[in-house]
Amino acid sequence: MNKKNYIFSILLFLSFSFGAFSQSKKDIRNNKIVSETAVITITESGKEISYKDSYTLYDKNGNVIEQTEYNRDGSIKNKETNKFDANKNKIETTEYNEKDKTTTKTTFVYDKNDNKILETEYDNKGKIIKQSAYIYNNKGFKTEKRTVDGNKKLIAIKKHTYATK
Repeated sequence: MNKKNYIFSILLFLSFSFGAFSQSKKDIRNNKIVSETAVITITESGKEISYKDSYTLYDKNGNVIEQTEYNRDGSIKNKETNKFDANKNKIETTEYNEKDKTTTKTTFVYDKNDNKILETEYDNKGKIIKQSAYIYNNKGFKTEKRTVDGNKKLIAIKKHTYATK
């Protein structure tokens, strides 16, 4: 097997492996898991080297409230925090850079049926980058997503249609 095929095989294996190890929110909640740390061990020049790859913090409902990914040297690659309302809806996501400084913040608003109706993304100074409004039909199915930029200029409309038997 040549080097290119070998590397491809390893990457393919790893991509399937990571999916196999992920747990559901229900499993996290039922087992009262509060955090998860992933450590990578590699072999270089016949020597094993281990380093922290990621750290995840969960709330009592199994929601991810903090996710941090690390570089090999232990420095932060990126970080994300989430907040949830009493109905377990995500109401805010904040993304941070490698210096633990806020890069973007996204807020979410829901209707009385817990359908997401508004999503607003802000830059690190609190200025709106873009905003998406969601429209639902009388059966609760999403029918449209309208996205505007920070100047309220329409940049995209995504329509959803549903087929039945």
